[in-house]
Amino acid sequence: MPYAPEEIADSAVEAAEAGAAIAHIHVRDEEGHPTYESKIYAAVVELIKERSDIIINCTTGGPVYEERRKVLGIDPEMATLNCGSTNLGDQLMINSNPELEKMSREMLERGIKPEVMIHSQGFVHNAKLLMLKGLIRQPAFFNLFFASKAMDASARNLLYLVESLPAGSLWTATGRGQDAFPLAVLSMLCGGHARIGLEDCVHVSEGRLARSNAELVGKLVRIASELDLDVASPREARAMLGIGESS
Repeated sequence: MPYAPEEIADSAVEAAEAGAAIAHIHVRDEEGHPTYESKIYAAVVELIKERSDIIINCTTGGPVYEERRKVLGIDPEMATLNCGSTNLGDQLMINSNPELEKMSREMLERGIKPEVMIHSQGFVHNAKLLMLKGLIRQPAFFNLFFASKAMDASARNLLYLVESLPAGSLWTATGRGQDAFPLAVLSMLCGGHARIGLEDCVHVSEGRLARSNAELVGKLVRIASELDLDVASPREARAMLGIGESS
């Protein structure tokens, strides 16, 4: 598991070389604890940009609004936007409606593309309200996030959420552990995109630990190839997401 900024950057670049178009980033302090310090994010982003054009997507998930919004100050191309409150293991992730509006407004003003995180159907409702207020623009990009275990990772639940999304939206689905690869494949088959990485699963196959994010990405790329699905480059992904377009 990459911890230091150099290790995280190396992992992102390797994943890009394996076929990833977007790198979702979490960072840690010198003691290895998760942190929201923008200077550490900035260091990781700079190291990645020196070697790759992969889209960098920083997390804003966590319990304290003023802490998790710090990363927006470095103006990443993308950042997560969790559209509601939920349990994350023994912790609570709280996102009040005023906080959601402040976060989405700041992302809009800074030109940061939100990855709209959906942990349950109510999150879709909240996202639609933000879209009605012009705070999330199409093409919106949704992540149907089964990895928090707030929803059962089933085809029925996936299709229900997909059918609830606003027309014209892009989406992916994320599973956890043994659900990660099946949900990624189901997502591709249903017209969505796919995510995989060490945040979601640490095994590349049953009983065998993945050596890196790149190994997980490589497996998913091979599956996509067998399904005759094209893998987008970062440039193509930017075009689909509308990243870099003038407002």
